[in-house]
Amino acid sequence: MNSYSYEYAGNLYLNITNRCMMACPYCIKNKWAGKFRGNSLKLDKEPTVQEVMDSMGDITKYNEIIFCGYGDALIRLPEVIEISKLIKQQGKRIRINTAGLANRYYNKNILPQLKGLADVISISLNGTNPKEHNEINRPMFKEESFDEIIKFAKEAKKYIPLVVITAVELPGLDVSKVAQIAKQAGVSFRARPYLDEYESN
Repeated sequence: MNSYSYEYAGNLYLNITNRCMMACPYCIKNKWAGKFRGNSLKLDKEPTVQEVMDSMGDITKYNEIIFCGYGDALIRLPEVIEISKLIKQQGKRIRINTAGLANRYYNKNILPQLKGLADVISISLNGTNPKEHNEINRPMFKEESFDEIIKFAKEAKKYIPLVVITAVELPGLDVSKVAQIAKQAGVSFRARPYLDEYESN
């Protein structure tokens, strides 16, 4: 059964698409196509807004509602906006985890549409230069993706209260350099552990 939402560490995660602007070989989607933390995140079909809302149940018990599944939720921007508006009616904090390529994907600045909805946007940057980023992540827009992500992070500061660049602690990746890139962009930074073993719980 598809998991459109799943709980973890006091938060609720929304899994609304398996599509992504990246094709990272290290992604859990490619390694653990069955389940992640006991949830079936591989979708047979993308859920409607109503199906996502129905899957969430009582959201008042969660600290944060996070758009984060086996894909990049911003590929379904209209649904993210509609779901977020419904969540905000209940006064909950919203975070969006993204590859940071939505503006390039839509060929326009989508960030104003997230103003007043997203409290936090977490942008994945696993690489320290365009060539390394392209080799590690296999992004849709090749080597131009690196600069696009940094530009997206800088622009996001105008509309979203907290902007965070993250980096997975991949073997061979100097996350301290990514932290410096985040500092230069004027945003926060967080290192994320490299999940190299299957997590079923």
